[in-house]
Amino acid sequence: MNRFTLVKIKSADPFERGLQYGAQAAAQILGGIENYKRHFLARNLSWEEIGRRSAQYLPLLERECPAELTEARGVAQGAGVELGDVMALNCRYELLKDKPKECTSASILTEATGSGKVFLAQNWDYRPWVMDNAVIISIDDCEGTRILGIAEAGQLVRNGFNSHGVGICANNLTSTLDGGEPGIPVTFLRRRVLNSKNFKEAEKLIYEGKRSVSCNYMLASGEDLAADLETTPKKVFRLTPESGIVTHANHFVAGAEYCTAHDNKFRDKMLRKILLESHGHITKEDIFQALSNHETFPGAADTYPQADCIEALCTHLPKGELDPNGVWQTIASVVYDLRAGSAYICKGTPCCGEYVRYDL
Repeated sequence: MNRFTLVKIKSADPFERGLQYGAQAAAQILGGIENYKRHFLARNLSWEEIGRRSAQYLPLLERECPAELTEARGVAQGAGVELGDVMALNCRYELLKDKPKECTSASILTEATGSGKVFLAQNWDYRPWVMDNAVIISIDDCEGTRILGIAEAGQLVRNGFNSHGVGICANNLTSTLDGGEPGIPVTFLRRRVLNSKNFKEAEKLIYEGKRSVSCNYMLASGEDLAADLETTPKKVFRLTPESGIVTHANHFVAGAEYCTAHDNKFRDKMLRKILLESHGHITKEDIFQALSNHETFPGAADTYPQADCIEALCTHLPKGELDPNGVWQTIASVVYDLRAGSAYICKGTPCCGEYVRYDL
């Protein structure tokens, strides 16, 4: 079975947590660094320049996220690399700001499941070379909070949930408001959110966090609460569930006037449409099936693998010779059962992969 490496971390000390993470995922971290060196160089950015730009975030992190920064220092030492290398991995979103084609997310509350289940789900789409350097991280802080999530190795977290039933996924967004002074890198903010004891606390952290770029946060909790927060450096736009479901992709909905993405704007609607077909009795299997959909525009036939499938919920690499820095595919598909404390994670495209269960 094809699955991600599982990194198990247990300590009350943030530096020790980082050490454990870095030591266990050293090979993947080194692989990620080499990939990003090539990726940045293709944009005429040296690794030294990326290090200088990443360092600009350190003063703010020292003030706002000291525990998370200490964890990052531990990751660097554990993997045998420099803090600047780990910061580059954690700041790649802010430094690159790729075209917004990454990810489709959903929260599904009890009104839609009818079983008392609350789900948070996402297809994470990104560069194909990321897949072999992604890991699942399981964290026990020995103080009452356990976290399970996925990340590019060396990043603090990409998406995940905790033992208090709080979960977060994030999608790329770009807006006319992007730019300005460094803010809290999104990986640090997500990690901080996953220390939250409840939905209100998590949402407050997102609203109050200093931002330099736009990002979408899909937030849900076992309290049967969910919201999608379209954040920019200056504003936050909030979407709430309708009929117990809220979905999002890579374009602004509530903050549409600030959106700079003008291509595919149907993945969120497609995911919602498919989920509504099972409304009132949505199961994890229904979500797996929805995330495997290949429609490349509304009403299109599923012609995969005969035809390309590059803008669908389940995104595949196009055929032919490829620029690895210019294409996307589904790297991972995740479904979090927030009340049961279980995660179902598929490596690669869910249509031809298998969801593996992990428990907190």
